[in-house]
Amino acid sequence: MKKLLTILLLTAITTFALAACNSQEADPQTGAETAAPQANAPFTGHLTIATLFEDGFITAVARQFEALHNDVTIEIVVYDNWQSYAQIINTALMSGGGEDIISTRNLQWQRLADAGRLVDLTDKLTFALGEFYQNVLDAYLYRGRRYVVPLTFGIPALQIQEALAESARPDTLTLQNLMEISSANPDIPIMMPSFMLGSPMFFAYMFFELDFDEFVDVANRTANFDSERFISLLEDVATLENLTATEWGMPSLFMEDFLHSPAMSMSSILDFTNYIIATNTQGGGAFASTSILPAINANSQNQALAAAFIQFLLSEDMQNSPEVFQTPVNRTAAEARARATVESMRAYSGYTGFTSGIDWDYNMIVFNRLANQLTSPGIQDPLIGEFVRDEMTRFFEGEVTAQQATSNLQTRITTYLNE
Repeated sequence: MKKLLTILLLTAITTFALAACNSQEADPQTGAETAAPQANAPFTGHLTIATLFEDGFITAVARQFEALHNDVTIEIVVYDNWQSYAQIINTALMSGGGEDIISTRNLQWQRLADAGRLVDLTDKLTFALGEFYQNVLDAYLYRGRRYVVPLTFGIPALQIQEALAESARPDTLTLQNLMEISSANPDIPIMMPSFMLGSPMFFAYMFFELDFDEFVDVANRTANFDSERFISLLEDVATLENLTATEWGMPSLFMEDFLHSPAMSMSSILDFTNYIIATNTQGGGAFASTSILPAINANSQNQALAAAFIQFLLSEDMQNSPEVFQTPVNRTAAEARARATVESMRAYSGYTGFTSGIDWDYNMIVFNRLANQLTSPGIQDPLIGEFVRDEMTRFFEGEVTAQQATSNLQTRITTYLNE
């Protein structure tokens, strides 16, 4: 029996293996960024931070920042409903209120930037060359300026097992690659975990997200779903007849705790040399970030203090915190954490089988190669994602045609963007 070809999504590669390599050159610095206030400078004041749900990393860093500055207090205001969060924060910012630092992860922050409601951070933060994943930071530039800052990121990495000859494995995976693999190997199941979105939905949504900017322009409030491009995406994925979902409990590299826990370091997913990422037509990959994506409220009277706190969040010591469950955007911290985990696992005899055959220096270079291909933060507005999943589900269940699904999306998202 032929071995299975397995393509597995790892939605959030976490703590230990989120490695960097100092031999990799950073991307050129973007913008004329100047020195920011240092975290150990004398600050006073009361800083407020708006977050959607509790964030252990922000809380831990806030307490450490307070310990460095006896005259600073930090209040974290936690909102627990993502559907009402956007309305509450947008109303506050547009009316002259709101917290000093705002979590923008689920906001259409580009519109807030255009309205002058967010502070331009381009000249207020510093990113030393080689110390950060600059491509991840710069994926959030808007009109050439920096208004929000990711703190972490996760790579959706894909593994192709031995069923496919090495000479036939692509360096990256585009939809065209996937269709060619499927057509040439119709008897080899293309497998994925059943607890994701459902096999066709998984791939359709993944490739939609990779080209998100082609279909949705949040800043200009326009959508472009009623196009042959999106119709072809749905119809092409529907032709992949050898998609198969795994059953829960079957041997798989995907586990629930990969998303949120350092327990991922107990897995054999330590070797990245057989991984690729899915890319869009321009060769760039999408990534996910679970960080609050902080921005500074233009109404804030504590902008210098807020900038110093964000810079502190990006420091090597803070990015090396055990509260960080994704890859830190600080490359130095990422490498330090990865190497520490490698050494601890080598010292633990129960897992020598996972670590003994891996060239760790080369493995980190491979991880960086994957990380440096990332160009897009994907879908940041959960409602847009919900609309797309709804219509894709209806299409793959045969309730609507591809043309009807795209027409419905065009109407729904255009209306939503202009509310």
